[in-house]
Amino acid sequence: MNDMREIGSEYHMDPADGGEDLVSVLKCEAGAAGRGIRFLRCGRDALGFIADEIARKGAGAAGGCAARTLYIPALCCDSMVFPFAKRGWHIEYYRLKTDLSADTGHLCSLIDRAGAVDGAADGTLSDAVEVPAPVVLVMNYYGLVATDEVRRCIRERCHDAVIIEDVTHRVFSPSEFLNDDIPADYHIGSIRKWMGVTDGSFVTGPADMGDVADSADAAEAAVAPAGIVTDFTRLRRQALLEKRDYIFSEERPQALKDHFRGLFGEAEDSLEDGIHPMPMSDIAREILKSCDLQGMRARRRENFRVLRECLAADPLCGEMYEIQNPDAEIPDCPFMLPIVMHTDHIRESAHTAAGRSITRDRFENKLAARGVYAPVLWPIDAQAAEVCDVSRRFAQNMLAFYIDQRYDADDMRYAAEVFGDELRAMLG
Repeated sequence: MNDMREIGSEYHMDPADGGEDLVSVLKCEAGAAGRGIRFLRCGRDALGFIADEIARKGAGAAGGCAARTLYIPALCCDSMVFPFAKRGWHIEYYRLKTDLSADTGHLCSLIDRAGAVDGAADGTLSDAVEVPAPVVLVMNYYGLVATDEVRRCIRERCHDAVIIEDVTHRVFSPSEFLNDDIPADYHIGSIRKWMGVTDGSFVTGPADMGDVADSADAAEAAVAPAGIVTDFTRLRRQALLEKRDYIFSEERPQALKDHFRGLFGEAEDSLEDGIHPMPMSDIAREILKSCDLQGMRARRRENFRVLRECLAADPLCGEMYEIQNPDAEIPDCPFMLPIVMHTDHIRESAHTAAGRSITRDRFENKLAARGVYAPVLWPIDAQAAEVCDVSRRFAQNMLAFYIDQRYDADDMRYAAEVFGDELRAMLG
């Protein structure tokens, strides 16, 4: 193919062209569900805010601010763990099944072992043991794995457990996650993972949640109150603008690409793992006033459908790779499309030196050299990998394709063609 384009990686700053205010939409949805909502700078800040809220309220636990335990799926990134670990929480990873749903048996055994509930000999639960209630984070990966069963299991096991649901992969389906039969106590979603916005995340929770500034360190809050542009926002704004210049430049100079990529990296490095939760910037709020939410949903659904059909039609599908949860209904607003490489089988079948030594990371680089970015979500902690073999294998062998509103069906066919070309080149 002579066609060369870039599909994936960080967003660029797009001119506002929609008529919906995402902040207002989320506020209305939360209000209709009887929930409070707070807008923060990033997902890490949102999780840190929740940790501070749990400590502030005591969450019905003995001792109020006693050390807590967070139960979190083994397939998670460091930025989901650090806001709790930095506050002295103990982290327990629980297993996932092959479809990435929670292994509820393993989760409940961890909760029981920790003494968060008192299991009597007849299987009934006792309220005699006064220890902090368990705090459990659940996640619907890519919008393809329902969390109803795990939330029900947690509630039945321990009625005062605190459930946090990370809805980052479902941000644009608030009417769904805010109206579950057994709702989470808190939802957290990262908006900036979905569009070219400088910063942005949200927390939904009890209507009496504190303000964002109340959970921040007083000195930090004095330095950067609401409305002040932090380094994170400033650096990302410049990077988003430079990437826009790059995307719409015929030359696409490498020096410009290297520069904005460096800025994105600097922005991430400026975060403090949610230790001092900061509010969403006014810059981000302004960008989010003009979203085309219906257009985004429609484009993402169509791109997801086309790419999944293209990948599934390849004869190598099922043997050299598989689509994660291939029969799942297309989400209301898809996030990305994940696949799992069968790297061991590829090595055994390959007739090239590159194929016989293939790793997922090397293959990812091959795709990137052709302009198709399919990142890893996520490399996981060694302790998590030891706990859950499913999460370990998924983290080592998965790739996630971008299917967002920047692209169309032709781009999806291009991404599938590049993937197939590079895989066949590896096999020889």
